[in-house]
Amino acid sequence: MNTFSRIDPDTFFKFAAEHPEQRYELERGVIVQQMTGGTKRHGLVKLQLCILLREQLDQTKFALIQERGVNVGASARYPDIVVEPASEPGDSLATAQPALIVEVLSPSTSATDLNAKVSEYLSLPSLDVYIVASQSEPALLVWQRSVDGNVPATPVEIEGLDKNLDIEGRHFKLRLKLGDIYRGIV
Repeated sequence: MNTFSRIDPDTFFKFAAEHPEQRYELERGVIVQQMTGGTKRHGLVKLQLCILLREQLDQTKFALIQERGVNVGASARYPDIVVEPASEPGDSLATAQPALIVEVLSPSTSATDLNAKVSEYLSLPSLDVYIVASQSEPALLVWQRSVDGNVPATPVEIEGLDKNLDIEGRHFKLRLKLGDIYRGIV
């Protein structure tokens, strides 16, 4: 497959599944290779968030998956954390129905995480919350859809170990304490 050929998300997800040793995303129909791995802080922030979310989510209704494929129109992404309906088929390669997405910022991905991915993710009607977490300080940027379905143009910024993120989505209520997310990290 020519890496510069425009393809659809279904073809991309099959391609990505056939190349698990590499990490790719699809940007507006074009395959883009991503970096694998990350810093220890990146991994710890992601792990702490997974633990905190999993403790609070109703696992009969929602599945929490790391680096799960998300179909966003002509693009396909692999966010750090995806919360999706538990009813998604077990053999599916991606979801188009995420309820919550988390990206932990990396220097190589911050421009995409804070620009292209914002509009892509927020275009998904199922998405209640998009969180971008810093790996170097206790800080989150949060786009949270209101109960009536509206999404703010600008994110809410939450900073400090003493702060909380209260999520009141259409599907769940969660409280994430930044002190717990960043314990032992910063």
